[in-house]
Amino acid sequence: MSVLQICLEVASDNKCLSDSLLEKQYDVLYKPLASYLYKHPKFLLSMFFSGSQIEFLEDRHPEMLEILKELTSRNQVEIIGGGFYDPIFPLLFPVDRSGQIEKMNAKLRSTIGKRPRGMTVYGSIWEPSLVTPFQSCGMEYVHLDSTLIPSTAKGFFPVITSEHGKAIKVLPFYKNFLPENEESGEQWISRIKKLVRKDLEDEDNKDFDPVVTICLSPDKYPELVKSKVFSCIEEAFLYAEKTGDIHFTLPQQYLKTARKFIPAYIPSGMDWEIAQWARKVYEKCENKTRFPITIRDFLNTYRQNNHLYERMMYVSMLISQCHGGDKMRKRAAQEKLWESQAGYNFVGLPYGVPALQERQQSAYKVLNEAEKLIRESQKTSESVTSYDYNSDGLNEYVCHMEKFHAVISRISGQICELDLFNAGSDYASSLSRIKQFDSCNDNYSRGILVEHLLDDKDMKNYMNAKPFESCVFSNVLFSEKKLELRKNTIQLTGNGSFSALQVPVSLKKNYIISSNGFVVQYILKNETPLPLKGYFVVEANFAEIRYNAELVLNGKRTSIPEKASYNVDKGVSMFYIKDIENKNAFLFEPNEEAGFCTNYISFKRPDGQGKLSENAHTLTTCFYWNVELAGLRAIEKTVNFTIVPERKYR
Repeated sequence: MSVLQICLEVASDNKCLSDSLLEKQYDVLYKPLASYLYKHPKFLLSMFFSGSQIEFLEDRHPEMLEILKELTSRNQVEIIGGGFYDPIFPLLFPVDRSGQIEKMNAKLRSTIGKRPRGMTVYGSIWEPSLVTPFQSCGMEYVHLDSTLIPSTAKGFFPVITSEHGKAIKVLPFYKNFLPENEESGEQWISRIKKLVRKDLEDEDNKDFDPVVTICLSPDKYPELVKSKVFSCIEEAFLYAEKTGDIHFTLPQQYLKTARKFIPAYIPSGMDWEIAQWARKVYEKCENKTRFPITIRDFLNTYRQNNHLYERMMYVSMLISQCHGGDKMRKRAAQEKLWESQAGYNFVGLPYGVPALQERQQSAYKVLNEAEKLIRESQKTSESVTSYDYNSDGLNEYVCHMEKFHAVISRISGQICELDLFNAGSDYASSLSRIKQFDSCNDNYSRGILVEHLLDDKDMKNYMNAKPFESCVFSNVLFSEKKLELRKNTIQLTGNGSFSALQVPVSLKKNYIISSNGFVVQYILKNETPLPLKGYFVVEANFAEIRYNAELVLNGKRTSIPEKASYNVDKGVSMFYIKDIENKNAFLFEPNEEAGFCTNYISFKRPDGQGKLSENAHTLTTCFYWNVELAGLRAIEKTVNFTIVPERKYR
């Protein structure tokens, strides 16, 4: 008769990012758990730690590592490996996949004393190409959510999957086998045996032992330590000793004696907690297609997450193309890159919703530090290049300048990414409002240097941060008229229709890019014989910053109140904004006095449990002019957008 094997694993909590949270986690979970394991040598458990957690324990609680070393030496605990920063492996270049795993292996060998033989992946985000790097790094098995296993391979035996002549074993873990709060140990084991009964009683399996792997997720930590769940597991161990038909084991121990593996091709996919959010923006959806949902679907749905991925790929490319130069700086840049690749910068677990804007901005800062290091490792020249940066089928303009990295999109001709190398975040990475959460839709992407042409009604709504109907230039696809790479100049033209009369208008937008920023020349033209009257608006949005701001109004410097709306209809000749945290400052100077308006916009998003909370903010600023154009006439405006040191402005 087959014996049911059960493997228990405690996962890492990716929400514990700061030292204070890690300390709390240590006190609540790891300290009492290590004490219990030490006193109960028959209680077998596998554990996964992120590299950041291991470093924290090494620095603050080395005694914990000594206990884990002893527990592993007596084969009571197995430490599971993975990527050092718990990355989303399908999003990485092969060199980064192997690098993260080997860094984790080296850290565990030096602290725990044993090299891991198995690993876990963030959110079970999988693709078949991972087999080769995992196997090449010495991994014998990987944990994946059971929902990823094809129906043809369903059964409570380990799966073996291969790709290009390489193979790796897969131990699925089952969420429906987690103990419930009111269950006793005997009831829990009986429920598991009932679900596994077919494999246990199958005559073909009488010589093989089925296995069930159960991962105790981070949201189960409080129950694990304080409630009946922990007692339930303890009772189950005692029950197993009495009956003899079940056996608690460790993954590596089981695989050493396992004689049956189910061959299967596991297509790309991910944990259903993530996949359910991947079809529609912040809306749970069932997958009714015959195609699995992948991390690429998730990124395509959430624009801001995809922007971070594009930035990560760009820095990865710079590092891979860096030959010669300062090897120490290149190595440090690669470390920063790996840090930015942490899965929690893209997807928040356990609920699977997109990561908070704060986490994404932290990743941008690390990537900026990485690019700064790689630039310092070898001499690079300033340049503006044109290619499909974000894989949308349209060329963007990538500005590789001394102080910053910027991307200009042909959609609205805006700066859609702006990264400063002194640890600044992506200032152009602002969200847009969604009606179901923010009470209105913006209907355009909020970047830097976005233009509008508005009538009186729309202008009034705009100044009060309310939705407006006209999106004459903020959504138009600009065409390239001239690109002079040697002079770092870009000339774009956009066309649209203004007001209820659908008056054809055009806007020429000419960029001159330098080390200090941008000079943008606008030529707004009325393309019909009919007169035109409205407001021309140049908007800039700054994401997730604490700021000081002031302007020059009628020749005098005036402070702008923080987090408040502000409007003046004329007389503004300069606007200055300082990022308090990063000490970056920006200066806007129109060629003629203008009206000025600011609004501080908060964005609400669900947290996965249906609760709305403000998790992102944007400072919206704009210059505007009252324009009256006769038929077939044009006006010209110019805005200097300069990145300046604070001391220079003062």
